[in-house]
Amino acid sequence: MLAAPQKLGPRARSALRDVETGRCQPWVPAAVVAELILLRELGRTSIGLPELRRAMTDVPAFRLLPLDLAQLDEFAGLSRFRDPFDRLIVSAARMLRATLVTRDAAIAASGVTDTVWS
Repeated sequence: MLAAPQKLGPRARSALRDVETGRCQPWVPAAVVAELILLRELGRTSIGLPELRRAMTDVPAFRLLPLDLAQLDEFAGLSRFRDPFDRLIVSAARMLRATLVTRDAAIAASGVTDTVWS
């Protein structure tokens, strides 16, 4: 969303419009923030914590979801995901019973949580 908004799928764009108009409550799991920090350190993205913080300030509907035991209970049952960040992010979505905005085909194909992108 921040690095390449033009690459958002139509359903992802629609979900973000729902955020902007107040029709849904968006959450940013702590795992997303940690992964973003690591990806920037590895040079795989130019977006880091300052840009994320600014975006969350610009759209105050976005809320940070701290990692808690309920998410870790979900995490324990999702060993099919090899990537620990994917596992944590899916855990957060499942715990909230929320739709996950992702273009990750493996997450979408897993059927363990509702996703939107294209």
